[in-house]
Amino acid sequence: MKNRLKISFVMLALALTACGSSGPGSTLLEMRKKMCEAKNITPMVEYTAPESQAVIGMAAAMFNDPNKGPKLKADLEESCKSKLEVVSEKVDGDTALVQLNDGKEPTTMKKIDGKWKMVITKK
Repeated sequence: MKNRLKISFVMLALALTACGSSGPGSTLLEMRKKMCEAKNITPMVEYTAPESQAVIGMAAAMFNDPNKGPKLKADLEESCKSKLEVVSEKVDGDTALVQLNDGKEPTTMKKIDGKWKMVITKK
């Protein structure tokens, strides 16, 4: 009986760990990792909600612009040197607000087809 209970606790811990790794904050960190590996912002497309795709398109155009691109690429490289962490994560159903330790405004996330996507609005 004790062995079954121990096994049950281990299985529960593994299940909770697996669930925790796919939250909205983890999604943002995964996106950033892919951007740093690619040295480009194109991985953002995969992590962005459909209503925000136009904003990503504009950002990609600026990133590839001969005048603006080099500065944006340098900014990305500099950003990739710092360790990004989730400070807080407030989930309310299929929406979430994620605060990272980068000093920027919290990021709005939306769950679409079981995956967390970033919502970006043009300011």
